Amino acid sequence: MKRLLLVFLVGAAVLAPSAGASLAVKLDQSSVSTRIGEKFHFSSTVRNLGPHPVPDVVAHLNIVSLDPSVYVDPEDWSSHRTRYLGTLGAGEARRIQWTVQAVNSGHFVVYVAVVDRNGQGSVTASNPLATTVAQKRRLNSSGVVPLALGIPAVLALGLVLVRRRRRSLI
Repeated sequence: MKRLLLVFLVGAAVLAPSAGASLAVKLDQSSVSTRIGEKFHFSSTVRNLGPHPVPDVVAHLNIVSLDPSVYVDPEDWSSHRTRYLGTLGAGEARRIQWTVQAVNSGHFVVYVAVVDRNGQGSVTASNPLATTVAQKRRLNSSGVVPLALGIPAVLALGLVLVRRRRRSLI
């Protein structure tokens, strides 16, 4: 009898939908290109697809580098990465605005994960925001080098001509 009860309870736990399973999150963009130091903005919509309220919903922003040699500290990218949404009623949706500052150059994925604060439901992740960050543009050194070399050369040539003229006058 105990074994039958255990099988029933385990089976019921597997079949029972978790509160988090009814949550969905979608980003309003699929890609963004920016430069180091610049901020970019996007929004996510968290929706309760289920017939019952989901209490204590938490949305969390994360950044992943697609290059194993690039270290990402998400706190450097955004200081407001966790949002506490409270209870989402059946069918209710909440829109969240996110501001992120590009810190590293390279290719990244930004996404939002949602879960109920009790941790009883499953974690649901948004669609990825493919993020390309270029390095800051530097001065065009090929345009500066001719000036840096040319101006002293012209001045030196002028000095030589002035000295020759003085010698010829003496």
